[in-house]
Amino acid sequence: MSGSTFTVYVACLAGSEINVFEGDSDGRALPSIQTVELSGKGLPLATAPDRRHLYASVIGERDGVEEDRIDAFEIIPGSGRLVPLSSTVVMARMAHISVDRSGGWLLGASFPSSLIAVYPIGSRGQVQSVASFSMPTPKKAHQILTDHSNRFAFVPNLGADLVMQLRFDADRGVLVENSPPLVHLQSGAGCRHIAFHPNRRYVYLLNELDGSLVVYELDGATGTLSEIGRDSILRPDLEGDPWGAQILVSPDGHRLFTSERRGRTLAAWNIDPKSGEISNRQIIETGGNPRCFDIVPNGHLLILAAMDDDEITVYDIADPASKPTPILSAATGHQPAWVEIVQP
Repeated sequence: MSGSTFTVYVACLAGSEINVFEGDSDGRALPSIQTVELSGKGLPLATAPDRRHLYASVIGERDGVEEDRIDAFEIIPGSGRLVPLSSTVVMARMAHISVDRSGGWLLGASFPSSLIAVYPIGSRGQVQSVASFSMPTPKKAHQILTDHSNRFAFVPNLGADLVMQLRFDADRGVLVENSPPLVHLQSGAGCRHIAFHPNRRYVYLLNELDGSLVVYELDGATGTLSEIGRDSILRPDLEGDPWGAQILVSPDGHRLFTSERRGRTLAAWNIDPKSGEISNRQIIETGGNPRCFDIVPNGHLLILAAMDDDEITVYDIADPASKPTPILSAATGHQPAWVEIVQP
């Protein structure tokens, strides 16, 4: 694999597999290079900071009883192929997992169990079986991420319309409440996912149930959020209830993207890195149920999974003045639900 190529990992929920694709810098080729079986239904994925390990949260079953796991894989340098390392039983089904900035801890947020947990990662990349920390959360924790400093963590809670603000001890793998511990949103917002700006000053929140988008300034000293702006992710002619899905900032910090499943849309904004403000909203139609996407590290391509269509589509996003433009699609297993892109 050359420096101009990257690897795309697609977790297929109903297919219980990870499809592996090799992409090139111009987005004109996306051959399938591997299909890896999971120990259960796969959703979601997370990559270690060193890009040497990939983790999948899976919904497994043993003797007719649900058994939730984290499957760990080694990423082979040069090819991007996956080698299974371990499959660890965890305390709950994780709607979101992430690896902290040190690479030593896997953090999980459980939507059905309303809890968060931290698990140590061993020297060979395996998730350890005993959590270093866990705690109940307000209703329906949907994501957990540490900020760039690795001193703070945030947890959007879809069922409680709030974001938890936490302090993270990366030496012990422990979280404690920050002050204030909660950021409250309007009733019915449905806080789902956040995204950090690479300049470390701004955070963007996607609310699933009302389609609102909130811009926050992040105080780097205290790890707390202050609202500075709002917009909507919804197409003007949307019929039915909003169903927001994913939010990401491009690696260069110039653009913000969201997906919305009900209206089958991908939205893009320009970001002013000095103020954090967003502008020039552009919305395009996508395939059915655009649940998840990721962005190539050079910021020129976005790859989105259409869960109802069993395919991923590559979009050209290089020009901030233009709408995302579809270039290429590739078939996946059944119900592609998460996209993770890794470049050497």
